[in-house]
Amino acid sequence: MYKACIDIGGTFTDCVVSDEQGNFEQFKAPSTPKEFSQGVLDVLGVAAKGYGKDKEAFISQLGLIIHGSTVATNAVVTRNISKTALITTTGFRDILEMRRALKIETKSMYEAIIPPYEPIVPRYLRFTLEEETRFDGEVSKPINRAELKLVIEKLKREKVEAVAVCFINSYANPQNEKETAELCQKFLGEDVFVTYSCDILPTMGEYARLSTAVISASIGPIVSKYMGKLERGLQKAGFNGQLLIMQANQFAQSVEAIKRKPVYLIGSGPSAAPAGGAFLGEVLGESNFIGADMGGTTFDASLIKQGEVTLTPGVWLNDERLGVKVVDVQSIGAGGGSIAWIGPLGLLRVGPQSAGADPGPCCFNKGGTEPTVADAAVILGYIPTDGFWYGKMELNVDFARAAVKKVAEPLGMTIEEASQAIMTTVNSSMANGITEITTKKGVDVRDFSMLAFGGATPLCCAFIADLLNIDKVIIPNYAPSFSAWSMFSLDIGRDYLRSYISKIENADTNEINRLFEDMIAETLSEFEVLDISRKDLTLTRSADVRYVGQYHEIEMGLPDGEIIGADIEKLTNEFHRKHNDLYTFSLPWVSVEFRNLRLIAKVKRQKINVKKSGSRYGRCFFSDEENAPVLFFRRIY
Repeated sequence: MYKACIDIGGTFTDCVVSDEQGNFEQFKAPSTPKEFSQGVLDVLGVAAKGYGKDKEAFISQLGLIIHGSTVATNAVVTRNISKTALITTTGFRDILEMRRALKIETKSMYEAIIPPYEPIVPRYLRFTLEEETRFDGEVSKPINRAELKLVIEKLKREKVEAVAVCFINSYANPQNEKETAELCQKFLGEDVFVTYSCDILPTMGEYARLSTAVISASIGPIVSKYMGKLERGLQKAGFNGQLLIMQANQFAQSVEAIKRKPVYLIGSGPSAAPAGGAFLGEVLGESNFIGADMGGTTFDASLIKQGEVTLTPGVWLNDERLGVKVVDVQSIGAGGGSIAWIGPLGLLRVGPQSAGADPGPCCFNKGGTEPTVADAAVILGYIPTDGFWYGKMELNVDFARAAVKKVAEPLGMTIEEASQAIMTTVNSSMANGITEITTKKGVDVRDFSMLAFGGATPLCCAFIADLLNIDKVIIPNYAPSFSAWSMFSLDIGRDYLRSYISKIENADTNEINRLFEDMIAETLSEFEVLDISRKDLTLTRSADVRYVGQYHEIEMGLPDGEIIGADIEKLTNEFHRKHNDLYTFSLPWVSVEFRNLRLIAKVKRQKINVKKSGSRYGRCFFSDEENAPVLFFRRIY
């Protein structure tokens, strides 16, 4: 039986297939933005041809497909989302718009006028209920069903496609929230996607919890529709194996789990590569990597430190806040299809707009009209016109020159100089993206090697490394399809969270153990769908801890089994040491407090077998004379 891992990018859909002997083959097909599931079937057709098989016969021999998708991310970024309503506590419906008065700094650098933030849910679709849950979990005011019925009637009139329910203090007791969601689902019907915040993020912090619930609801119908089409398409083609979906927290999960909590699909594709990088580091004997992934639409930077993928408890996706724990990936609009344009100050800008897969860069000869990074690379001779995509696509340099001329003339440059300026600009943008997760967080990039993967990174990695003074660049064998290849190294898993707010000296071990048992019960229920029992699960406990008065927490490990007083004392001492290691100081005389309890449940899958080939050296020979329109890197500086 074959196994296939498929990653959908903005320009190409990548597929890596493993046979029974553990040999790998990689394949590509153009992505299909109008219907991404078709791109999955297309690339499997390309793989079938590569193995000399009929498409249906090949798909029927697939025992496992792991899939990472940009469907959820694209929906949020482009605001192509479902019509969503919010039900919250009276007096709190504008929390979504106020955003704790946060300002996204990257919006203000070059923009003369910054438009006001437009929330995913407009005010007329934000409804309130007179309910109250105290901070200690006591429900002092149950929901008024008559009031809720009036809200549901309004939802029906507005023909909403999704509903998010988020009440204040529901993390302490989700009773009101859960009851409201269940009644909404009952009276609105199964065609309307309904979720509640504590089913996704049962933790203190109303804005992050509310925003996460709203985003999950807004993409729920889109993800469910996509997954349904994908499953039906694969079944029609003869697939009878297991389909797993890549999550942004570097675990794979079932389709049903993703349908229930679609927010975990956001960023799923880029999150696979760091896990593969950590696995590759074990083979290479290296533990510190900067992952650099330049595709057709975006550039994704990630960090692997001491062999561990860096995770973050929350991220911003454009103007939207996600409070779930995900792989820390810095994404910017810089790819082979990124469009070059002249900004309002007369300066050259590259991205974030992209030509994508359709129509693609002008040199693709598919109807593109705007100058892109790929066009500049073709003009400079960085990409051969007859060797692109395994020689299957001939690139048109004349179309590329005509496009780049649009920015060359306003800048007073030749076409070649403008092309070099485009490359310099995009390389600088990618270098800045790397500093966001390294230098700005106290990490010295000179202590790391660059792992260059993605379809376009090997083209630019030397320039980026030069800008950042990185000495070593590693290009893996499956660089063009590395995210897909990395999915072979994933475990099946989920992470769980419960708020527990208490000073260490007042910690109640009985309550801590009860909360962990509650998470374990939820774990067993979700993994039962995959026919996985508790004996097959590896459970890892941890807690978010901080000094009283601090804003950010440090995640600290907890032992397996029942937590006792001695474990709490040990955790306190380890927290002081870790705080000193991270920030060069500790405050042992200051009280320490719990904020959250975490549980990771995973099933270790059989890892891929990677053989390290020895370094090879050889002599290079060039012909006596060679013409190439390439400028030296520093000529126009």
